[in-house]
Amino acid sequence: MNSSLVQQLNIEFYDLKEEPLKAGPEPIELFPLNEYDTVILHLSGGADSMGCLFWLKKAGLDFNKLEIWHQAVDGWGDDHVEFWDWPVTESYCQAVASYFNVPIYFQWREGGLKGELLRENRLTADVLYTDSAKVIRLQTKMGKASTRKKFPAQSPDLLKRWCSASAKSDPARRVLVNNPRYSGSALRPKKILYVTGERRSEGGNRCNYLKAERHRSSSKKRIVHHWRPVIDETKAAMFDLHREFGIMPHPVYYLGFGRVSCMGCVFSTAHQWAALQYIAANRVQQFADMEKQIGHTIDVKLTVMEKVAKGALEKVLPLEDPNLAYWINLALSRSFTIGDLLAEDWQLPVGASRGCDGGPQ
Repeated sequence: MNSSLVQQLNIEFYDLKEEPLKAGPEPIELFPLNEYDTVILHLSGGADSMGCLFWLKKAGLDFNKLEIWHQAVDGWGDDHVEFWDWPVTESYCQAVASYFNVPIYFQWREGGLKGELLRENRLTADVLYTDSAKVIRLQTKMGKASTRKKFPAQSPDLLKRWCSASAKSDPARRVLVNNPRYSGSALRPKKILYVTGERRSEGGNRCNYLKAERHRSSSKKRIVHHWRPVIDETKAAMFDLHREFGIMPHPVYYLGFGRVSCMGCVFSTAHQWAALQYIAANRVQQFADMEKQIGHTIDVKLTVMEKVAKGALEKVLPLEDPNLAYWINLALSRSFTIGDLLAEDWQLPVGASRGCDGGPQ
């Protein structure tokens, strides 16, 4: 990153020593909810993480203790390069945070997932995050220089499906370990509740997740409990909570998608790629061009354009919905307001009845 961009972003550099990772999940019993000093909610904008927000509200959490984290997979601010994600997602999360009067912080890998995809003979990029109106850099010093230039594998193995770790879990962990705000003292360690929205019924590795466990960022100065409050809930229950609070679900559900993954998720079905071609052909073309540039396809058998040709967009898009053009424009917008969020005439989106096709396994 050049010096002018550093100055523009008001970046500060921290070089705190990384703490050793703790191996294996360790089940724990949670403290009373308001005994935690800080509650961190990871918000993707999807129904499950939103369900966690509603769950915390109904459980009586003092929202002065709550902060929302969002992992920006395409980078954030002036380091944003639109490639992978839905344009509306960040502003949707910001509108949610504003409505509930909760601070929102962003974490990302410099250059986003696109930068990591194009990594050639170098370390993985630094982690950047927002905090107190500043952008702070965590330099990557460990590991070996290597080349990526392959799309994440369609695999439950997070070492092969590297997008989740590179853009989400690793940046979040590094921020939690290195940000001084989350460290107390050996005599009075900070108590932190780390909340994520996995549900077992989504299948895959989620079936084996613990509802509450000791997070590996815990240390002598920091007690971190990882809680998955909706892990045994149904998808229908998540949308019932949206209805109860009068909150519009993420716009992509109204386009017929069953989950809020990246717009260009490697697990997207042929039908979903066909729908994306109808919605935003230029974004699909970016992936087709990238396949040619790096000599590697997203799908193990087909190119993106072959998947488009194989799919039927009507299997996803509610073509009979008179508001379809509105939902498309909203999903492609970078501006989502509190007014958009508060639905006077709340509607259950068609995606609420869809499965998890096209999402991470």
